[in-house]
Amino acid sequence: MRKTHATALLTFGLLALGLTGCSPIVAQRGNLVEDSRLTQIQTGQTTREQVQYVLGTPTSTGVIDGSTWYYIGRRTEQTAFLDPEVTAERIIRVRFDEGGTVQEIKELDGAAEAAYVEPVARVTPTVGHDLNFFEQLLGNLSKPARKKKDDKKKKK
Repeated sequence: MRKTHATALLTFGLLALGLTGCSPIVAQRGNLVEDSRLTQIQTGQTTREQVQYVLGTPTSTGVIDGSTWYYIGRRTEQTAFLDPEVTAERIIRVRFDEGGTVQEIKELDGAAEAAYVEPVARVTPTVGHDLNFFEQLLGNLSKPARKKKDDKKKKK
């Protein structure tokens, strides 16, 4: 009777331990702006300082003049060894006029408006030749050890 309880308890414990490894790992990157904070910003009234106080520091700013701020955020969940899955994604663009007040607030659709950039698989050429495994391993055996100038001073 005791062996049955011990076996059942051990099996249940191992099963519970295995299931804890399947709990998802949640990672949030950037700034996911909530709707309650966005409602505090009014077009034509809110200044840059007020936007930064309410929404925080922008994730990115416009390249040309800096009058556009972007708040980009993404939340992903990954279970065990599977690929991460995007559960929430939001991109908010805030444009300012010359006076520093909000001109426009717009939520961008990241999937539709983002452009995929394909990486280039080129290799940068270098001077010399590539050493193979044995040249790297045995390369220093034929070279005599060089003494440093400071070694003579240390011996005195």
